[in-house]
Amino acid sequence: MGSAFWTNTIWFLLLFLTSIMAIGLLLYKTNNLKFSIALLFSIIGFSFILEAFLVLGFNAYTYYPKIVQIEFLDAVFGNYFSQISVSSTALLLAVYQRSYLEYCIFGLIYFLLDVLFLKLGIYKHFWYRSIYTFFGFIIFSWIIRKWYEKAKTSNHWFIQYISLYFSVASFSTFTIFLGQRLLGIQLLRGHFFADIAKDNTATGFLYQFIVINYLIILYKSQFHWGVKTVAFSCLFIAQYLAYRAGFLYIYKGLFFFVTSMDLIGCYSLIAVFSYLLSSKPFTIQSS
Repeated sequence: MGSAFWTNTIWFLLLFLTSIMAIGLLLYKTNNLKFSIALLFSIIGFSFILEAFLVLGFNAYTYYPKIVQIEFLDAVFGNYFSQISVSSTALLLAVYQRSYLEYCIFGLIYFLLDVLFLKLGIYKHFWYRSIYTFFGFIIFSWIIRKWYEKAKTSNHWFIQYISLYFSVASFSTFTIFLGQRLLGIQLLRGHFFADIAKDNTATGFLYQFIVINYLIILYKSQFHWGVKTVAFSCLFIAQYLAYRAGFLYIYKGLFFFVTSMDLIGCYSLIAVFSYLLSSKPFTIQSS
């Protein structure tokens, strides 16, 4: 292991270890593992969107975990560690029904972590300030608490829809799209940024939004299977046109494989997470 591991990467791995502990406590508390796991991925997906606005849209800060050589992709990995930690902690507080005072205590902990990471040089602010982390965590956790309370008791279509969308978006990001990016077999080109890695990430959010929403509507519809097949095929055609127009780079000879992985993979995830999120009634074990 190089020096970068001990100066940079190790701190993000330790943060991830605390996330694993939080997730373990969360799953221990509930007797509905399927719903809890699915909702956790939903919250992680939601946090990714918030951080995308801060990092991509407003250039608030960046991370230096030193995992990969591409600077922005390296920052994305730092983002994963950060948002998994924040998301798992926020859901843990909701599941354990902790007081708002404890929300402030954890907000203070994340404030101190923000300061520590700055001092270590593994994280950098541009216009952002550490105090924003304190208030941001409290607000985020309050939103998650309300979301959790609604999701476990309500069948309202909006709660169900956003929970499904964000769970599929986050899981497909970790598996399908990140895997393709690291293997170099697909790259999205929206021409939003000059930096290729940053442009791929920004375009990826737009691509996921269009494709996943389209597939959710298709999955939930009551159309005949023949109509669904035609509608699904239209996505293959649309992706091929985007590929020919230069908005998609796909390694030569792998178009059908990559497109199938994208579309069939996301459709399968929609089916899986739809099942997991519908696993009710939701009950909590007593302390």
